[in-house]
Amino acid sequence: MTTSAINKSYATQKLSAGYPHVGLLDVQSREMWIAKKKWGQDPGRVSHARLIIGGSNSTGVADKDRFLCYWYHLPNPRVAAFHGTSGVHGYPIEWNEAHLLIRQDPNWDLTNQTLIKSTDTRKIEKNIDQQYAWAEQIFAKYKTLERKCPLSWHFIGPRATDSMFYIERIE
Repeated sequence: MTTSAINKSYATQKLSAGYPHVGLLDVQSREMWIAKKKWGQDPGRVSHARLIIGGSNSTGVADKDRFLCYWYHLPNPRVAAFHGTSGVHGYPIEWNEAHLLIRQDPNWDLTNQTLIKSTDTRKIEKNIDQQYAWAEQIFAKYKTLERKCPLSWHFIGPRATDSMFYIERIE
């Protein structure tokens, strides 16, 4: 995957802890992209597909499955309303702090662009470990940014049982 797939009118590589946004990690190049803060667009509600050429907020693109997707939230009561009062997958989240939610898919191999059979538990575990390592790299980048509040990160799977909440929290 090259950066030519990124829609640079909606995405930037300049990470920020100053506004809520969605982001993508290119698992091959390790480049991180986030939604730009620009007039007429809420970068926290932009579709991940919108950051890719050919995608929009209402249509997806196959290239999105080449990226690890994430959401960065600042303390904001509107975020809690967006996710519901029950948190994420029913797990309570303290929305009065910043959160980095990183999506993981146990059955999708981002590197090889292949589906892993549910019965192949060895490959699924290896895949989860790889996605977790990438998620740690994303969080490490956010740890270096200047923030005004604590930040926690979560590894969010398709179901609550696939997820890990409050993996690490920094002041």
